[in-house]
Amino acid sequence: MSGLRWGRVLVLLGMILIISVAAYDLRQTGGSGWMPGCFFRKLTGLECPGCGMTRGTHALLNGRWMEAFRFNPIGMILLPIAMLGLGVECFGWVRGKSVFRGLYLGRWGSLILLGVTVIWWIWRNVF
Repeated sequence: MSGLRWGRVLVLLGMILIISVAAYDLRQTGGSGWMPGCFFRKLTGLECPGCGMTRGTHALLNGRWMEAFRFNPIGMILLPIAMLGLGVECFGWVRGKSVFRGLYLGRWGSLILLGVTVIWWIWRNVF
C-alpha cells in the first residue's frame, strides 16, 4: 500500500472506532442517554430539517427501514449519499490526493439541495 499516509490511516481508524462505538450505543439505546436533542425544536417547538434523524438512524441500525423513512424521508435518502461521499473523501485524504471528482455538486446542485431542504423544512411544520 504505497502512497498511503500512515498517520492519516491511524486517525481514520480512530474515527471509525469512535463512530462504531457511537453507532453501537445508538443501536442499543436510541441515543437516549447521551444525545442532546434538537436545540431548534426545544427553542421553537418546530422541527428542523434534520429532526428525526437520530430515531431514523436507530431504526435503520435495527433493520426497520420503513420506520426510519417515516421519521425523516429526506434524511434517509440523503444519508447513504452523504456516507458514500464521506467515504470517498476520507479515502482521498488518506492517499493525499483526490480519488473521484464525480460527487461535486457545484453551485446549482448546492442551490437545488438547499431549496429541497427549505421546502422540506416548511412542509414538515405546516402539514
